[in-house]
Amino acid sequence: MQIAKKLSEIREILSDLEKNNSKINLIPTMGNIHEGHLSLLKEANKFEGINVVSVFINPTQFNDIKDFENYPNTFDQDVNLLSKNNCEIIFAPNIHEMYPNGLETKKTIFEYRDILCDAFRPGHFDGVTTVVNLLLDIIKPSNVFFGEKDFQQLKIVEKLIIQNKLKANLVKCSSIRGLNGMSLSSRYTKLSMKEKTQFDKCAQIIDKNLLDLINSFDIKILENIKKELQSIGISTIDYCEVREESNLEISKTNIHSRLFVAFYVNKIRIIDNFVLY
Repeated sequence: MQIAKKLSEIREILSDLEKNNSKINLIPTMGNIHEGHLSLLKEANKFEGINVVSVFINPTQFNDIKDFENYPNTFDQDVNLLSKNNCEIIFAPNIHEMYPNGLETKKTIFEYRDILCDAFRPGHFDGVTTVVNLLLDIIKPSNVFFGEKDFQQLKIVEKLIIQNKLKANLVKCSSIRGLNGMSLSSRYTKLSMKEKTQFDKCAQIIDKNLLDLINSFDIKILENIKKELQSIGISTIDYCEVREESNLEISKTNIHSRLFVAFYVNKIRIIDNFVLY
């Protein structure tokens, strides 16, 4: 496995691959590798090509500097895990390599905005599209892999690829869920034991009401989820909504729709979505 930390290094590696007409499968990550990330690698194994995992904690997608500073950085552990899971190249640049002219973002995607996470994390998706565009330009992959946990992000990245007429094929991968039924996230390693217990209670509330939503859509169920979360001490709920998969508009049916939730367990933001059909 090769590790490139500079643009010059990754470009040299990619130049050699290009000479051999090798295809590239890119899995963009911010590190703290878990089973969700590894599932993307497993999906990549189904495609022809060399597996490249980028590990870069992108500062421009954090709207809170403390959130950026507290984001888990476990690079040595990540290298060990990736080396055992058919990752052939790690691209792990520093901030200067990715932003040589200083931190800057551009708002280029205007669909799927001002709703869900975009309404609560100003500038977040501008940072996401900026860094994804940079990675796609540097790596020039045949396939790029994203999980459905961040479904709004997935839709925005899909629009980015279409709008910019990029050649990368976006491969959408199902969420990998923990024992409590919630999608895995690097942030959850920061939960204390007390917070994990509260998180599990939240998961039980969502799961119980999710079954009701799947069986028969009723807007009152969403209010019930909020009330039950508040009853166990969840004071900040960003959203609890049912939206259509195709356009992320508010839905009044469970057909081709998902439940979207975002709330805080103490200072840890929890986001997830659930298929309702």
